[in-house]
Amino acid sequence: MIKMTKKAAWVLLSLIVLIEAGCSAKVGLGHPPGMRGAGPGPGPAAPARASSSVRATMLLTLPPQEMNKGECTIFLWAKQDNRPLVFTQNIATDQAKVLISGQALIMKRDQASEAVLPGFYTRQHYSGNNVTLDIRLIPGEGRNLYEGIKIPNGIMTVKNADKSESIISVSGLLGCNLEN
Repeated sequence: MIKMTKKAAWVLLSLIVLIEAGCSAKVGLGHPPGMRGAGPGPGPAAPARASSSVRATMLLTLPPQEMNKGECTIFLWAKQDNRPLVFTQNIATDQAKVLISGQALIMKRDQASEAVLPGFYTRQHYSGNNVTLDIRLIPGEGRNLYEGIKIPNGIMTVKNADKSESIISVSGLLGCNLEN
């Protein structure tokens, strides 16, 4: 296991973002408008003009979610100070819930690969309401539905119709309600 400081993790995540974006566009990392690019410390100034228009998507905290008996749900929280719940998906369906810019959205999964178990995939793509979500998850070693499956690391990329995108580091849990 490699241990690194928060600043080193931020730098590594930034490099991954630049590589995945092909270094062609400035990428918002979920910061409020006017704060985009604000990182853990001073850095180079942003270019005066990016190759595409980018604004940070406001991914907001979902309200508490209920689970009926027998349901298994993926919960993802943003890796930031207040740990907002930003994504849920009942694995029996292909629909996920998110709250973007104050609008509750039900997103339909249209691609999935690398199944951990039926309905739970490490790579997923959702679309709806002119928004797409790309999710990449790294589940923990212990894969026991009775105790839950931890998801220590993941990345959620939110893309809007205007081609702006936000990349959010997430962690989570696949939990099941097996009680009466």
